[in-house]
Amino acid sequence: MNIHRFSTDILAFKTAISLNKSFKACGGKPFLFLSSGGSSLSTLEHIDTDLFTIRSTLAVLDERHSHDPEVNNLAQIEKTLFYKKIRDNGCHIIDTRPLKMESAEDVALRFEKQLREWAVTHPNGIIIASAGIGADAHTSGIMPYPEDHTFFSQTFDETTNWVASYDATGKNPHSLRVTTTFTFLRKINYTVLFMSGTAKESALDKLLAPNGSLADSPCRIWREVENVELFTDIQVSR
Repeated sequence: MNIHRFSTDILAFKTAISLNKSFKACGGKPFLFLSSGGSSLSTLEHIDTDLFTIRSTLAVLDERHSHDPEVNNLAQIEKTLFYKKIRDNGCHIIDTRPLKMESAEDVALRFEKQLREWAVTHPNGIIIASAGIGADAHTSGIMPYPEDHTFFSQTFDETTNWVASYDATGKNPHSLRVTTTFTFLRKINYTVLFMSGTAKESALDKLLAPNGSLADSPCRIWREVENVELFTDIQVSR
C-alpha cells in the first residue's frame, strides 16, 4: 500500500488524478468502477468523464437500503454532474436503488447477479474502486463486529457471495446495508482509499498497524488487496 498525504483543500483533486490514471491504464479494456459513498464522493467532480464510454460500467461499492435519495448511495451519485456526463457517454450503470417492495436481501441478490454477469461478459475487464474508511474502521458497508467474529466471518469473509445484506442496527444510523464482501474486494485490480479528517486518526492507525483482526477493523482488508493507493490529510505516524 502506497500512502500519499496532501492538505485537505487538494486531497480530493489528487485522489481523482490517481483514479484518472487507472482508467487510462485500462488501455481501452472494459472497466468496472465502484464508487464509495460518504466523503469520498468529493473526488467525483475531478474525474475525467471522457474516459467513460460504452466499455465502462459504474456501480457502488456498497449501498444503504433506502428509498430516500438523501440516503441511498447511488441516488446521491445520480445527482452529480459526473453521473450525468458518463451516462450521456454511454457508460452502463448497475442500479442498486431498491425497487418498490424490494427488501435488502432482494437488492443484494440483484446486485450480485449483475456483478457476476459483468465478470462473465468481460473476462479481461478491470475492476477499479474508490473506497472510504469510517472513524469506526468500517469500509465498504462492512461494520466492525468485535463481539461476534463468527457472524462477521460467515457474512463477509468465509463466503462465496460477492454481496451481502444485513442489519447494522446499533452500529450505523443507516442500518439496512447491502455491501460487497471481502470475497469480492479481493478481486479488485486497483483501489484508491480516501481518508479525511482527524476523527479518522484511530482508524488510520488500525489500518497501518502490523497486527489486527478484520472483525475488529474491517479496513484492514485493504492490506490484502493488490494495488492500493491511500490518499489522506491525516498525519501518518507509521
